[in-house]
Amino acid sequence: MTNAALPSDRLINLFGALVQWVSDELRGTISERFPAGGETAAALSLIGHEPGMSIDQIGKALRLSHAGAARVVERLMARNFVSKSPFAGDRRVMHVCLTDTGQAERKTLLRRRSTVIAGLLAAVSETDLAALERIAETVLVSLPLDEISTRATCRFCDADKCTNCPTEIVAPNKAN
Repeated sequence: MTNAALPSDRLINLFGALVQWVSDELRGTISERFPAGGETAAALSLIGHEPGMSIDQIGKALRLSHAGAARVVERLMARNFVSKSPFAGDRRVMHVCLTDTGQAERKTLLRRRSTVIAGLLAAVSETDLAALERIAETVLVSLPLDEISTRATCRFCDADKCTNCPTEIVAPNKAN
């Protein structure tokens, strides 16, 4: 921890409750639309965030075994959300991209996520929203993110709406 003041016990409880509520609401809204399971929805969003990832990269970002990641990709393929293609340098390595159907489904998931979070923040003043944005960025920049944890952290982010991403600052080289 830096020289910053330690958070109060009350802040820890409030923040913990808030994080838990957001997590539960997001899980609920995603499962309403995407009953195949959390990992499947997370993989769909992750693949759209970073097209061409290998199955191994997907597995590491979602903390799944290679076999588990392959099963998730197969479930996405069965719904025509993704396609696989072999890597030119090693035909055993499969790269995964969203299909047009997958892109549309990902947009729906991101819209649902945004609706939940916007609803939560509707009662917050403009001044407090600006402060909250600065705080969220400060916290994200302080996280010990590597390539894998950056993918995991940002898997449900809408990269088109996140300018100057703090995780890009921390982990600028998210390549393979």
